[in-house]
Amino acid sequence: MEELDPKNLGYIELESLESLLLQTPSEAVARSTITHSSKLSKALSMRLAPSKDTSPLRHYWLQFTFFVQENWKRIWVAGLWLSICIALFIWKFIQYRNRAVFNIMGYCVATAKGAAETLKFNMALVLFPVCRNTITWIRSKTKIGAVVPFNDNINFHKVIAAGVAVGVVLHAGAHLTCDFPLLLHASDAKYEPMKPFFGETRPPNYWWFVKGTAGWTGIVMVVLMSISFVLAQPWFRRNKLKDTNPLKKMTGFNAFWFTHHLFAIVYALLIVHGTSLYLTKEWYKKTTWMYIAYPVFLYSCERIVRLFRRHDSVKIQKVAVYPGNVLALYMSKPPGFKYRSGQYIFINCGAVSPYEWHPFSVTSAPGDNYLSVHIRTRGDWTSRLRTVFSEACRPPTEGESGLLRADLSVGITDSNARFPKLM
Repeated sequence: MEELDPKNLGYIELESLESLLLQTPSEAVARSTITHSSKLSKALSMRLAPSKDTSPLRHYWLQFTFFVQENWKRIWVAGLWLSICIALFIWKFIQYRNRAVFNIMGYCVATAKGAAETLKFNMALVLFPVCRNTITWIRSKTKIGAVVPFNDNINFHKVIAAGVAVGVVLHAGAHLTCDFPLLLHASDAKYEPMKPFFGETRPPNYWWFVKGTAGWTGIVMVVLMSISFVLAQPWFRRNKLKDTNPLKKMTGFNAFWFTHHLFAIVYALLIVHGTSLYLTKEWYKKTTWMYIAYPVFLYSCERIVRLFRRHDSVKIQKVAVYPGNVLALYMSKPPGFKYRSGQYIFINCGAVSPYEWHPFSVTSAPGDNYLSVHIRTRGDWTSRLRTVFSEACRPPTEGESGLLRADLSVGITDSNARFPKLM
């Protein structure tokens, strides 16, 4: 718009847009300015316009530069996160490389402790991307959003969760399969420096480690995290399993949502686990609670705010069920309800699930006297929502399009009786 509408007329011609996007790279360079739109049009032109340069090296270089231009925020944030994880792992690894326990358990214990340090960091960090109110406040009230991709918060949450999974495998795997057996089979001379940590008498068997506080809390955490991690995968969360699959009844958004709350137990066990270490006795070196105290407090405040947030009941004005599994809902605007273009609202339908709230972009303009959302069917909740509203819509008559619809602009009070309640 900046390029093609310098007089701010409010519109541009299609031909002008085509000429901008399909100009040759040399023309794009010649007319480039410092504006963001000029940089974007230059990138589009170089991508869309045919080029006489057929060098594979130049082709891949251009692809790389386009990728960096589009994803530089994600790249630096992910790079910083990965660098911190690696630094924490190396720092703790070197510490245990220089301790007496290394003479018995070797690189197994160093790997386990290095992974544990990254686990503490990631278990603290994984809560921040799901603190919606905090992220919204930072994005709207500060300029950090210029360099941090806050809209990718859920994707970053998933990336951190993958880091947690890697840390769990390394930490639990090294302990259970490597360093505990090494300690049990160590000679009396090698075990001598371990007496302050494991007692004057050598642990009698493998079960001694498992039934200890650090052992059973760690195993329970692994089991709960595995359940939550598996049911959070798209195939399970969106209930895409075949009807013949025996696991289908155990999947869906509800399974994902409620098993994700198992992490409340995981965090409680994590604190117990972090204070029951075999090789660390000083309280100030047991840093697990130091990592997670503030993130847990912040997330708890977030949940309290959500609990007491205002909920409005709306009346349905119009419903349309389009081919392609798209449901359009037009609702009355609650008194005093204000929003800006691009914002989203959470919707609850008690007839589908009394506990689930799902976010959808507002498709009506702020000046309209109604609210509208267009919902694409992707999972069990949206499928059920589409079904309950489709049942209340009249089928299309002959000669009309194939969409189902119900226009309730007249007689709203009476007509809403047949529709499920929306919040």
